[in-house]
Amino acid sequence: MENNKLPDTERLILHRPVMCPEVVKLLTPRPGQKLLDVTMGTGGHSILIGKHLGQNGLIVGMDADESALKVAGHRFDRELDCPARLFHGHFSEAEQVVEEVGVDGFDLIIADLGLGTHQLDNPARGFSFDSDTNLDMRFDAASGRSAAEVINNEAEGELADIFYRLGQERYSRQIASEILQRRRRESISSARELAKIAEKIYAARSRGRKWRIHPATRIFMALRIYVNAELDELDRLLELIPRLAALDGKVAIITYHSLEARRVKHAWRRQEKNGVLGLITKKPLMPCDQEVSENPRARSAQLRVARIKVKT
Repeated sequence: MENNKLPDTERLILHRPVMCPEVVKLLTPRPGQKLLDVTMGTGGHSILIGKHLGQNGLIVGMDADESALKVAGHRFDRELDCPARLFHGHFSEAEQVVEEVGVDGFDLIIADLGLGTHQLDNPARGFSFDSDTNLDMRFDAASGRSAAEVINNEAEGELADIFYRLGQERYSRQIASEILQRRRRESISSARELAKIAEKIYAARSRGRKWRIHPATRIFMALRIYVNAELDELDRLLELIPRLAALDGKVAIITYHSLEARRVKHAWRRQEKNGVLGLITKKPLMPCDQEVSENPRARSAQLRVARIKVKT
């Protein structure tokens, strides 16, 4: 569905879901099954899976981004005959959502942990290096502190720790120091202003060498993770999955960086050892070369799928 077919009040860039053939093949959705999508976004994966579930199936979708959920709802009305219920919330609230719906266990669960196209390509959200608007980065724009509030109020040491711990940024202390010097003169209000600070540090340190990735990549990732408490939310989701899934249910998780991937890998290895689940993918699947060439943002995606053996 084209963006211009959405109501003007809900117009939004549609997220481009990754590894769709692999997700559908490994989850093998069937008519009448129930799907829980905890990263609904604008509905990409759920629409593909929902086409296999039919009128007797059910989709329950969650997302911290309320504007994306509204777009997903409009798409479902036009593209699916599978019933759907959508909820604004975080991973840690999944158990309450399931209780409200009254489903004893889901046959299929999916979590696509990446930053959505609808978020990255919307300059008003502050995720893009080139954005001149407010440095926000919250998935839920109505709760928590924005990235601008963190950048302009945290101590230098805390900022350096955020950049290093969550972004693995080698120049974390130098960038944090430059931020402190800058904000003594004026606050940092846009993504572009913050990106230029990282560029300045890298220009001084790289001595003319070309950058493999944009100098602000790691600090932007670290800020986004910190602002949205992404790793804490992921840990909670991994703990909840065996309670949310039906016996023999399948779970697919797509990660995009090593901090996420390690958490999923270690949690599932521990749960496999305890007999809670079995790994369908012994090693994570990567997108094919054609998908990466068509959608470079998919290049770091890793897909893991497991089957629930014990409902906890």
